[in-house]
Formats: sequence, structure tokens, C-alpha cells
Amino acid sequence: MTIRYIAASRLPTPWATFTMHGFEDEATGKDHVVLTLGEVGDGQPVLGRVHSECLTGDALFSMRCDCGYQLQEALKRIAEAGRGVLLYLRQEGRGIGLLNKIRAYHLQDQGADTVEANEQLGFSADLRRYDLCLPMLEHLGIDSLRLMTNNPRKVEALTRVGVDVVERVGLTTGLNPHNEHYLSTKAGKLGHMMALGDFTPASDVDIERKP
Repeated sequence: MTIRYIAASRLPTPWATFTMHGFEDEATGKDHVVLTLGEVGDGQPVLGRVHSECLTGDALFSMRCDCGYQLQEALKRIAEAGRGVLLYLRQEGRGIGLLNKIRAYHLQDQGADTVEANEQLGFSADLRRYDLCLPMLEHLGIDSLRLMTNNPRKVEALTRVGVDVVERVGLTTGLNPHNEHYLSTKAGKLGHMMALGDFTPASDVDIERKP
């Protein structure tokens, strides 16, 4: 696997002006983005998130999941800390792709949960890969992460490919009537370390999101 660094630029956001770094996975042709803020290459653990692309949640304001809410909250926390990193990986729908994700949503509309829908389409519950994270972090001089995630499997996967995760930081936000069952399934079937009572309701996030 070859991850190639392309370029960097400023990225002003509502929370802070980040530096946006572009990378290309030459094996797949996919582009990935890393946002950094402050001095991240000083050897100290960096507050960070590894966020897989979710077009519906991140860009189209879907309330079926918590992805867009988590993305916003992670950027907000990094801005408040004045230092951090967010890896934005192009692996939509836990790795099954956008069109298959729409097919999975159709099955969920018929009553399947998020795991059952993937399995009915012939996929496992999660096909994401994290080996591409290590070369990007190494390029940026980041030695270790305080990782914002509710998913212990993500911590294990990153550790397995050589990323030093020194702390898991919970990220519970965006609960609403449309994603309550989805979140319960993530906790019950995928082992996410969270309870619905831990969540900040969707109405309390900084940027208004329309149903």
C-alpha cells in the first residue's frame, strides 16, 4: 500500500482555521483528507478522530445516523483544545459504498437494523480499513492519539496497524427520534461503548440541522 502526500492548504471553518492535507491511496485511487490544528508533531499525544465519510450525514444533514453530529463535535473539541487532528477517510457506509448504503437504508426502511441490512446484502457489518492511517500520521509527525470514538473495535484496529492510541475519548452527540434504534444497534450488536442517556440531543448541537 502506498499513501502519497499531495498538498496542504488553509481551511476556515465555523470552529477554527485548520490546515487541510490531501493524500492519495495509489492502490485504490481514493483521496483522503487530514485536518490539523496547532502543533501536532511535538511528540505529545494529539486529540484526534478517525472519521469515515458519510455523505448523507456529513453533507446532507441526515438524522438517520450520528456521523455528521460527531464530525461537528470533533472539530469543535479540537478547536477548543487549540490542537488536534481529524482523518477523513473515503470509505462510505462502513466500507460498502454509497449505492450499497442506499440499498441498506431501503432494507432498514423495511425493518432491518443496520447490521442485518449489511448482511442481507452479502457484506459483513463493517468493512472499513485503517492501515492507511499510519503513514498519514507519520507524515504529520504524530506519534500517538487521544482518540475520539465510542467504538472499541476502531481502537483495536488502529492499534493493530501500529497507531498508538493512548486514550479513548467518548463522543456522544446527535441523538434524535430518527437514529435512536440505529444507536441502540451500534451499542448492542457492534459493541460501541455508549448508552442513550449519555447523548447530547441533536437540538443542542451548535450548527442547526434541518430534518
